[in-house]
Amino acid sequence: MGAVARFAAWSAARPFLSIVLISLLAVIINCYPVIFCGRSFVSPTSAWVAMYSWWPPMPGMDPATPHFNFHGSDTGAMMWQDVPWGFVQSRSLLEHGEFPFWNRYSHAGTPLFAQAVSMFGDPLHFIVLLGRSAAWAWDLKFLTAKFLFCVGFGLLVLRVSGNRPLALIYAALAAYCGAYFFIPNHAMSFVLAYAPWILVSAIEMLDLKSRRALRWGLIWLVANFGCFNGGHLEPAVVLIAGLNLAALTHALILYRGGKSALEVLGRLGLGTLLFLGLSAPEWLSFLTALQSSYSVHMETKVVQLPIKMLPGAFDELFNRLLSSDNSTIATGTSMLVLVGCIFSALRWRQLKTEPFFWVNTGAILLWGGVIFGWVPAFLIACVPFLNRVGHTHQDFSYLLVIHLTLQSAYGFRCLTYIGKMQKTMRDFAWVIGILATVIGGFYLINPNANMPWIYFLTVAITAVLAPLLFSVLKNRNLQQNSIGWLAIIILGFIPNYRFGFYNSGDSRCLILPGPRSALDAPSQAVGKIKADQSEPFRVTGLQKCFVGGYPAVYEIEEIRGCAPLIDSKYSELMRNFPGVSFPEKGWELNVVDPIRAQPLLNLLNVKYLLAHPSVQIQQEIDFRIIDRSDFLVLENPRVWPRAFFSDKVVSISTNKGFIQHLRANSKQPFVALTKTEIAKQPGLKQLNISTTPTITPATNYRLLPNSTLFDIHASSAGVVCLTEAEADDFSATANNELKEVLTVNRAFKGIYLDKPGDYHIAFTYRPAHWRLACMLFWISATGVVLLGFSPARRLFLPTSA
Repeated sequence: MGAVARFAAWSAARPFLSIVLISLLAVIINCYPVIFCGRSFVSPTSAWVAMYSWWPPMPGMDPATPHFNFHGSDTGAMMWQDVPWGFVQSRSLLEHGEFPFWNRYSHAGTPLFAQAVSMFGDPLHFIVLLGRSAAWAWDLKFLTAKFLFCVGFGLLVLRVSGNRPLALIYAALAAYCGAYFFIPNHAMSFVLAYAPWILVSAIEMLDLKSRRALRWGLIWLVANFGCFNGGHLEPAVVLIAGLNLAALTHALILYRGGKSALEVLGRLGLGTLLFLGLSAPEWLSFLTALQSSYSVHMETKVVQLPIKMLPGAFDELFNRLLSSDNSTIATGTSMLVLVGCIFSALRWRQLKTEPFFWVNTGAILLWGGVIFGWVPAFLIACVPFLNRVGHTHQDFSYLLVIHLTLQSAYGFRCLTYIGKMQKTMRDFAWVIGILATVIGGFYLINPNANMPWIYFLTVAITAVLAPLLFSVLKNRNLQQNSIGWLAIIILGFIPNYRFGFYNSGDSRCLILPGPRSALDAPSQAVGKIKADQSEPFRVTGLQKCFVGGYPAVYEIEEIRGCAPLIDSKYSELMRNFPGVSFPEKGWELNVVDPIRAQPLLNLLNVKYLLAHPSVQIQQEIDFRIIDRSDFLVLENPRVWPRAFFSDKVVSISTNKGFIQHLRANSKQPFVALTKTEIAKQPGLKQLNISTTPTITPATNYRLLPNSTLFDIHASSAGVVCLTEAEADDFSATANNELKEVLTVNRAFKGIYLDKPGDYHIAFTYRPAHWRLACMLFWISATGVVLLGFSPARRLFLPTSA
């Protein structure tokens, strides 16, 4: 018995274990530079700028380290948002024992958990949290996610095709899914990891004849919950909705009777209620935070790709030949998948009795229409939230990748049927003709595209040769031939080879991850800044230093960041202040003229500014040079205290009026309130007097993950101002007495003290309706535990339908 026959016999007895082992082997080969060569998914080189806006982007790195070619993909998000958030979350949990609700290091304070992309509910994210957001922990999470995707896809193909060898092949091919070239280090990798599990578990859960429906129902809950919390909310919702819709449609086709249909709907309905309850802390916090926040997704925007980019659904290089802008392309599969899809169309008569084949075909047409425009854009614009994403073409492309890859499995399965070789060769002639039409037609429509003909010819030829060789071996009863299978594997690998990770090669077409580095490498300038323990202060970078949320890695509070949701009042103040650049429809806030912006920097408690060490400073400016090492560090001598007491207030009703007053009175802290805020406390009217206020700075600060505490002396009745971004969900106490939170200085928070004295003040953040969200979570969790012992279990028992 040959090696192939022995493995086939072993695999037949252990299908799940064989899928696991093949998936593990595929991930090891696919990601060998990360596993064996010291490369990393979260190498600082993937972001081009991180701590520094020059090369190399982090201290301690070799200047000769090559730049990472990100091929137009969004590789910066991981370094600018997710890695810093991992540091914030792990410190909050491991050092303070607090749930990470708040992020004080971005935009003078923003919600963290309520961003709905914090990954906190993803089971895989505990690898990062326990690893304190170190590079090795992120690498392990990425590897585990890809392994999970491979195992899930193998099980999915096994379930819908019933073909074990094909399931093993697709478990291996899943590691080389074309989507991974588009998201080499993006949080979408974690969302995608759960996608095949959602579909296979939904199919099993809704199968009225299955004896494992309840078990798969629990897996379904975990998969949906993990996907929803994976770190990229919009495509997660698209995947969850689309894949469950496919499974539901399949089940309703199988069980058309009224009672059976109700039973199917009952199973999915119960599962949906439990899922909504378990995920309530996330979606309820997000929806309430959204109401008072600014986001770049505020306007209706639907993006669809032109039909000439349709070949990009099978190889994203077609898209990149037409556009280098990441926002106008979407992910794709591979030429091998295209060949399989062609076979499924040519052999549809062999598949016509299989309901899921038709469901899958319908899903391809529907979601392809959303991406490429045969589903009208105005229909998408009518869907709340989805109509404001601005990248629905990309979000739905992940769903299309799943269905196209499944469709190709149907096509290749048809080649396993015994038939006349003459008909098989005629089908291959059709495949070759269609491939030639796709590639040649693309060039004729886009004659200016710089076509890499060698690449396209190579992947097209090998994509045909792999199944052709299998057909030949099958026809001659040589399917157990080890050399033949080795050749098939090599030929099948070539159309997908670009979608792996490599240690060397042509960076123009391959992904070459950068070296694994310390993400919090010591910086002399940052060390000097952090040695200042006098009182809390903020820092801001000039010239894109400390881009995004990266200061959080070093526990440095910034006035910039890249959080999706920031306080709308803070956004309005920053956007209209001279010397500050904050695009109307963008997220990148920068101080472009620190001299003009100094009044705002004073207010925002910005004590230090960082720039390139070679920058020359005019002698007459009101900033002092305190260090010129890896950064030029400028000190702002007029910085206001983080918190202070004032016995007078100024009534200012407009943002424009406040900016004018601040520019004229920036050397002395003051408290300004609108007439609406003054009306909330009768005593405030007596403080609205145009005399010089008495200002008392706070002392004894304690900056905790979700709260700010300090002591303050009030010489009379007055207002305490805390210059941290005002959020509607803060509570405040003074000497343990609950106080109403006021909006102070347009975007910050304060409280009114009605009498003199010494006070211990505490401002604490909790998302709105948090107790309700927790109650829904625990009710649902209890329901899941009791499901196996309750009458509802009968809903998941097999029937004779």
